[in-house]
Amino acid sequence: MPTARQHSIDLLRGLVMVLMIIDHTQEYQAGPGRGLVTDPMNLAITPGPVYFWRILAHFCAPVFTLLMGISASLSNAAPARLIQRGLILIALEFTIMNWAWTFNPFWHRYFFQIIAALGIAMITLALASRFSCTTVALTGLVIVCGHNLLDSIHFTPATWQHYAWSILHEKNVLPLWGAFEFRTTYPVLPVVGLALCGYSIAHWLQRPDHRLRNAGLAISAIFFLLRLTNVYGDPHPTDYSLQSIFNVTKYPLSLQFIAMTIGPALIFLDWAKDRRQPHLEQLGRTAMFFYIAHLILLHALALAAGLIHFLPIDLANRFGGIPDGIGFPVWATAPIALTVTALLYPLCRWYEPRRLRFL
Repeated sequence: MPTARQHSIDLLRGLVMVLMIIDHTQEYQAGPGRGLVTDPMNLAITPGPVYFWRILAHFCAPVFTLLMGISASLSNAAPARLIQRGLILIALEFTIMNWAWTFNPFWHRYFFQIIAALGIAMITLALASRFSCTTVALTGLVIVCGHNLLDSIHFTPATWQHYAWSILHEKNVLPLWGAFEFRTTYPVLPVVGLALCGYSIAHWLQRPDHRLRNAGLAISAIFFLLRLTNVYGDPHPTDYSLQSIFNVTKYPLSLQFIAMTIGPALIFLDWAKDRRQPHLEQLGRTAMFFYIAHLILLHALALAAGLIHFLPIDLANRFGGIPDGIGFPVWATAPIALTVTALLYPLCRWYEPRRLRFL
């Protein structure tokens, strides 16, 4: 079981879950800034609050990944156990998670998102457990710091190299059989690298010093240095406006994106070593259950809004089946997110002692 200091992992994970649910609530907004229609990072068409919440939501995927690596190391799980968990995460992505977004098990596009990428990273951690901490750390750092050197590499579409590279490093939509296709939203190379880094620094959490904080401060400084010089680490140029400074590439996780999010995360993890917040820790301990449940509930609420307005729900031809113009207003984002969290919290408490042991 976690020691007192390791509760900080659950605390940070729980906090990130709250940020995530706000971001996903925005996916079901109506009008300008609606996540499913427009780019929430474009301030010309996005309300300021939507942009602000989107920036905070950037922490979700990289922090999940880092904490997964740390937790895998601290758990001392056998390699076979890590492989099992990784395979289950991949299976969940293409079944329950895809269905939660579409409510249609026969939707023509399959999404390779963060859960599947974490599954592959988990399998990689099983292999990494056979090597020294130094080797794992160096491998992770080389991948995280060096993968943007590969940005210029592309392959001819429809070749096996193109398919493999799209899973590893390049976001693409890949044709499958018939009308089906496969979108590699989260290429796995930087996710694997970050998980390896987390795995190698797990012992820092048990140290009495402030190594985590110091590393976080250094990484944050590196982010601003890279971003303001714009010499490496992200394909998005910056014009030095506040918007452009934080408009870094998420798909795949660029070096600057990782530095922007992991630096503050490590500072928080150090600060939270001796602090407790039972409600957030509860969400952190049941993160996968909460992740699945909140997507289903938010999607159902958006569809209910369409039914209330007597509009047709077309699950066969529209992504998610949500009619045009139906969704939550911008001002309602935080209240709805908090309401959904409050509704799911007792379910998370009920689920924890009964949870499936492979998740």
